[in-house]
Amino acid sequence: ATHTSNRSQSKNMYAPYRASSPSLFRRSSIAVCGALVVCALGLIAYSSSSSSLLLSPAAMRAIRAPSARTRCNAAVGDVAPAFSLSSESGKKVSLESLKGPFGLEQFSKPAVVFFYGGQGSPSCTKEVQAFRDAYPEFKAMGAEVLGISRDTADFSSSWKAENEVPFPLLSDVDGSVRESYGINKDLFGLLDGRETYVVGKDGKIAMKFNSQFEPEKHVEKALAALAEI
Repeated sequence: ATHTSNRSQSKNMYAPYRASSPSLFRRSSIAVCGALVVCALGLIAYSSSSSSLLLSPAAMRAIRAPSARTRCNAAVGDVAPAFSLSSESGKKVSLESLKGPFGLEQFSKPAVVFFYGGQGSPSCTKEVQAFRDAYPEFKAMGAEVLGISRDTADFSSSWKAENEVPFPLLSDVDGSVRESYGINKDLFGLLDGRETYVVGKDGKIAMKFNSQFEPEKHVEKALAALAEI
């Protein structure tokens, strides 16, 4: 009887703890979840501040700034979005300027328009130099080559002379033309997309090629597309 009484007292002694354990578990879970949320927010804030140290002000504005511009996704068969941009010489260059008199298609020039991140990076330098080396082939096909980046016209001028680039390098500092073509960013939004278009004499996109890590392949694809139109 004494043993039975002791067991009953023990059960009664721990009953409050057992009754409160679900509540304690819920409170602990909420506390852990709250701590995880705070840590996640801290990591986001840290990565944002770290990115601002690694990227130029122009690049950070391009990543952070919301855009009210209309974004489209230029596809093969579409009329290429029009643009007029300053070249390294300060002269305005547009697709319209490649049209023949009175817009006659037979006197118009096809265009190879390639978008790249900016001069100076190894991959972009390799791409521009590849287009430079193949430029005689493009001219033999009657095409004009236009390179577009976020670099300023002044920077492009000195870089073009240094690398002996024979075609216009156009300045799209705010990325408006890039956006009008619907070119997505790469590497979690840190790199501008690398994309090339071949625009036929009719002003329509005949070829579209995107590859961030194969800069020289853009030349190969453009030449092949020109041979077919």
